[in-house]
This record gives sequence, C-alpha cells and structure tokens, in this order.
Amino acid sequence: MPGSEIPDLQGVFRFVSRLHTMSKRGMREQRGVEGAIYVSEVARAMRQPMPAVSRGLRMMEQDGSIVRETDPNDRRKTFVRITPQGERARLQSEAALNAYFGRIMARMTPEQIDQMYALRGVLLDAIEAENDAMQEKISTQKQGGPVDDENI
Repeated sequence: MPGSEIPDLQGVFRFVSRLHTMSKRGMREQRGVEGAIYVSEVARAMRQPMPAVSRGLRMMEQDGSIVRETDPNDRRKTFVRITPQGERARLQSEAALNAYFGRIMARMTPEQIDQMYALRGVLLDAIEAENDAMQEKISTQKQGGPVDDENI
C-alpha cells in the first residue's frame, strides 16, 4: 500500500536532520572527527537501541546519505558522517516541511498562532515524557517485566 511508506520516509528525514544537527554539535564539542560523530552518540541522542540505529544507518548508507567509518584511534568505535547527497536530501526535506507548516499556519489567526506558541513547551514536554515512559516500558520488557501492550 503506497500510504504505508510515508511514516518510514518521514522517520528517515527526521533521522537525517537529527544526524546533521548532532554532527554540527559534535564539531563544536570537539567530539568526532571533522563533522563525524560516534554511532553510540546517535543512539543516545535518539534514545534508541544500537541495533535499531544500526539498521537505520545501514539503509541510509545504502542510499548514499551517510558514510560510516572506523575510528582510527579506537577500532571498536564507528563514526557516522552525512554525505553531500544526504545533506541535500535533508535540506529538501526541511524546506518541504517548512513550506507545509507555513501553509498550515497561514490558515490560523494571529491569536491562534500565539496560543500555539504559548503551548508548544507544554506539548514538547508531554511528548518527551511519553517517549521516556515508552522507553522505560521497553526496557522493563527486555528485563522480563510485565507487558502493558496498550501503551506501547
């Protein structure tokens, strides 16, 4: 079904965007090498298990969006770097999302926009709390704890 591919594509675009942002942050914090960051940092920042991140990176590497490189100082560690092709895809995705949300906001009154901005922190806090709760449940399940399928 064609529509079933959309959530996965959106996730890839968010992943590329976050990877780019983390790469820039990594450069400022003197982590990584020339804009590359450790795969473990990607997993930590995305709050995802390493196997899931590795699968996503493998798909992105096959697409030519990123490259993975072994750390020359510690061969147990792997860097990831966005490629020019990946950066172009990220910028196109960002422009498309900005245009989309611009059209949505054009349908709102100035008062509604003010209300939305006033509540954005509340929404983001709620999203982060829910994501943390979901991660805790997943972690509990992996340790053999009770399963609560309704909220996962």
